[in-house]
Amino acid sequence: MLTAVVLANINPIFAKLMYKSGWTPVQMYFVALLVMGVILLLYQIVEMEHGGKWEMTKEDMFGTLIATVMGGTLSPILFFEGLTQVSASTSIILTSLLPMFVVVLAVLFLREHFTVQLVSGGVLLIAALVALLWQDILAFDLQPGVLMIIASSLCSAITIIAHKKYVKHRHIDSIVLVRTLISIVLVGGWMLWSEPAGFSFLATPQNVWLVLALPICSFLIPFFLYFRALRNLTASDAGVMEALGRIIGILAAASVLGEVLGMRHFISMILATFGVMIISVPLTKWKIVPSRLPVIGPLRK
Repeated sequence: MLTAVVLANINPIFAKLMYKSGWTPVQMYFVALLVMGVILLLYQIVEMEHGGKWEMTKEDMFGTLIATVMGGTLSPILFFEGLTQVSASTSIILTSLLPMFVVVLAVLFLREHFTVQLVSGGVLLIAALVALLWQDILAFDLQPGVLMIIASSLCSAITIIAHKKYVKHRHIDSIVLVRTLISIVLVGGWMLWSEPAGFSFLATPQNVWLVLALPICSFLIPFFLYFRALRNLTASDAGVMEALGRIIGILAAASVLGEVLGMRHFISMILATFGVMIISVPLTKWKIVPSRLPVIGPLRK
């Protein structure tokens, strides 16, 4: 679990290094999707003998489509676009708001109920955000990148709720493959519309190893490790690992990229750590694990 969370939280490091080589956020994510799509497709071919993996109902398809648009397209593009304007360590702290958004949306759409534990965890996460952005809040001048990353977390939260509400299909790897293939089409169309010259850049990509490392190390390996870990851990244990993984990711970003961490970062990191640990428990009725790794999982416990 800890390995999965750490790998997932260092994806801003890979992204920042790729930006320095001339990659744009959309180009980078499009190639990452292509790599993930090929690997997941090969995995499904190997597992093809298992029956029932593609028997999706209309509700499954509807929930998958919402999750694809929100979690497979908008959320990562908003995150990587926002990452061009904020530091990697700041981005990791900002994504700590995800569990709070999940709890609020679960109350609104799944008829869950607030508990003292969930409210206290949410308060700590909001306090972490305020501590991190205190000077910008006083000046009424929040960077667009900050707002993009917060919006990215909100889109991820909608993904979790939509999947939990509509998708009953138990073969998550099949759902993820379908989502990835649809996302390739959507993001490819987005790039064709917004930056058509970007396709020519892909013919002679820079830092090929980084291109492979981003989807494999930060998306696919954490996805498979996390689901296997959830079989043997409680959600509370997962919350602790999620919090520790964020701390390690922040320190790694500061070390590798040379980012300077001020007192506000440390205060915010401490508040966010306790907030994630407290709030990352299954909600009563639907047993949702509020925390979620970037882009593709986990979608259900």
